[in-house]
Amino acid sequence: MSKNTNSTRSIDVTKGHRRMIITLASIILILSITACAKNEQKSGENETADAVATELSDAEMASLMKQVAESDVSRSYGEYLKDEAFADAEIFGVDRDGDQGTAYAYLYDGEYVVFKDKAYEMSGSAGEVIIKFTYREDDVTLSEIIWSADGDDHENWMKENFPAEALRKAKNYIAYDSNGRSLLGSKVNETVAETMGVPVETENLLMIDTDNETYELIKTIDGNDGTFDTETLESGNLKDL
Repeated sequence: MSKNTNSTRSIDVTKGHRRMIITLASIILILSITACAKNEQKSGENETADAVATELSDAEMASLMKQVAESDVSRSYGEYLKDEAFADAEIFGVDRDGDQGTAYAYLYDGEYVVFKDKAYEMSGSAGEVIIKFTYREDDVTLSEIIWSADGDDHENWMKENFPAEALRKAKNYIAYDSNGRSLLGSKVNETVAETMGVPVETENLLMIDTDNETYELIKTIDGNDGTFDTETLESGNLKDL
């Protein structure tokens, strides 16, 4: 009886040991599957990030921004001054379907003129956009620029037109520095200075009246109550420049 009891206990211990082994094996298997899944997910995320990052090369991006500037910015002062359009964008995501590309971005573009050894921004636009383009063999060709809706319609427009990941990045994007100046605008100013060969004036304003062919250089003066006043530094006739 004693022997049988010991034998029975031996069997029980063995079964218990097997259960432990099976349980440990199951846990290890689950952990392995989970780890593989996470690695595959991470790999997929990296592949997606890499795909987005490489959808537009530096050369393609530069070409696209040049086309965006030429298409979206009206140049009005070329008759009197050196006048060029510039653009830059923060890309939140790119979709590609064959040779058709769609970029979801925050765009800044503007018109700049050179007046007495300084560049002045005459007009500018900034906001979320959808940029449609076509991939070529060694370049891209702009197809369309779609600006986001303004005011109360803006948030719904973003939700309806931006993919989830691009929308998340757009919401987290910081467009202005602590002084209220556009970060992309500052980047564009650097490009303007390099391209046009003169520094960009960021304090004084240049006002041009093409109908009367006159110009006025204005200094803005901030008031203590948040208002501002202006002072004319110089004025004249455009034909005299």
